[in-house]
Amino acid sequence: MITGATCSGKTKLSIDLALKTDAEIICADSRSIYCGLDIVSAKPKKEEMCGVRHHLLDIITPDNDFSAGDFVKEAKNAIDEIRKRGKKIIIAGGTWFYIKSLLDEKELPQVGINKELREKLGLKTPDELWEELLKLDPVRAGQIHKNNKDKVIRSIEMCIGLNMPVSQYKREEKEQIKARWFMPKISREELYERINKRVDIMIQEGLYEEWQKNKSLYPHSKILQNTIGYREFFELEQGMRKDFNEAVEKIKQRTRNFAKRQLTYFRSNSLIKEIEGIDGIN
Repeated sequence: MITGATCSGKTKLSIDLALKTDAEIICADSRSIYCGLDIVSAKPKKEEMCGVRHHLLDIITPDNDFSAGDFVKEAKNAIDEIRKRGKKIIIAGGTWFYIKSLLDEKELPQVGINKELREKLGLKTPDELWEELLKLDPVRAGQIHKNNKDKVIRSIEMCIGLNMPVSQYKREEKEQIKARWFMPKISREELYERINKRVDIMIQEGLYEEWQKNKSLYPHSKILQNTIGYREFFELEQGMRKDFNEAVEKIKQRTRNFAKRQLTYFRSNSLIKEIEGIDGIN
């Protein structure tokens, strides 16, 4: 398992390791699963892959929902395929809930997506949603920040689908996937510098044009509106940003803030070893 903050070097580390160990890579990223979100998700280019087979890239369009449960199902299918070929498996990505759901020893609650309910809940403010979750499941509400609207909505959806507080749901044991955990070692200062440079490169490569194209293809997609790197252009369009340069600076700021939270969280996990390169894996 290769994880870590955005822009910390996960892609290169996982590809280097795959080449050394004859492995295939399963991508655990909540945006690279979507077709067309190439620049915004920093999806590895064909030449960067160096012939290493990657799984769970471009498997769904942005007008469709994709849950952690969906990821687990697709990832397990990929694991079975790779094992049949006698290859080693590398799971690479920074979407923690996907990773945790796959490697956890217990099954996720089987609650499908309720589009009608989501549309209704989406009209409410974060405070209203959190208060609703607080009534349904005080324990779960205490585990989620009220501004994390997507997670609050999903928790409400699960409480209603299970007809009980999701925190009280007894999850069944499952076959555990054993993994060794690593993340690239990087200072916060270097990470922030990399993020600023990456955003500039993304702009040069056509991030704004990619947003325009996807907005035209999928005008009602919540995924686009909730993605750092697109969200700021929506704000620019709505007059919330004074100009293009301010929108770009906001992308950098939000990405740095997101990476800071990732770095803090991953470093607090004793399972994960920080390494400077594949020589740190033995």
